[in-house]
Amino acid sequence: MSIDQQIREQARRGLLFPVLPLAAGETTRRAMFVTEELQVVLQSPTGDVEWEERVARLQADLEVFVTSPTIDPSYLFLLFPARDKVWEIRSTRDAPSIRVFGFFANIDVFIGTNFGYRADLGSWESREWKESKRRAGARWRQLFNGYQPRPEIDAKLLVTGALDGRYFKTPQR
Repeated sequence: MSIDQQIREQARRGLLFPVLPLAAGETTRRAMFVTEELQVVLQSPTGDVEWEERVARLQADLEVFVTSPTIDPSYLFLLFPARDKVWEIRSTRDAPSIRVFGFFANIDVFIGTNFGYRADLGSWESREWKESKRRAGARWRQLFNGYQPRPEIDAKLLVTGALDGRYFKTPQR
């Protein structure tokens, strides 16, 4: 079974959910799937107006991956260490800033595994960042046992339309 077949199977089983553009007529350029943890947030039926607006902006930010002709380093970022293959999508337009963690299953196919509020994550080498990356890896293994995420660290090799720029940070020693 290929990774693409495994994704379809996990979606059929209700363990992955496609992020689809809500606007009619949008062109789908890439694929994104999210876990139930993220889907519950995106489909949260209740909340105050501020929360509902924030969820709508998160949905719109995730749709950028699916529909935008270009992807910018301020949106997609490879987390340190690169060997872990964990990427983040940044939803920063309004507070609270949200980071969606995940992996590339294939070129132009992102799997969002979990998320964190930026304010709760602390400095980029904090225990909270490390725990979020570990949770992402554990969720990947639950969904795709035996399959590895794409190992490339060059966004242009993973994402059609990736703009020039720096999509990663190196540790300061």
